[in-house]
Amino acid sequence: MDTANGNIVFKYQMRTFIYINNDEDEDFFQLALPGIVDVTEDNRELVLEACNKTNFGIKVIKCCIPRDDVWVFFEILLDSSPELQDIFPRALAILQGAQQQFYQNMQ
Repeated sequence: MDTANGNIVFKYQMRTFIYINNDEDEDFFQLALPGIVDVTEDNRELVLEACNKTNFGIKVIKCCIPRDDVWVFFEILLDSSPELQDIFPRALAILQGAQQQFYQNMQ
């Protein structure tokens, strides 16, 4: 668990996820699946194309390259009475599906 900035790192089904603390925007929910593939000079163009296809194909998903690897983010705006126990399992499933879709897009 990373508590220095309020983020929570956890494992689920053999994957590492990060709940990102957004204290400055309480209506914004963000969950990340970090490091799904390394980016090299050799695969950079293919990775960017796969990110673009995945972003376009799955709502509330954002694939990006914050360093030298691909992260997938689930991002959503919440209403005034969010039920995180309803959102969280679906967010995890969508992130896992996005990871699989990204891998297919890399083919």
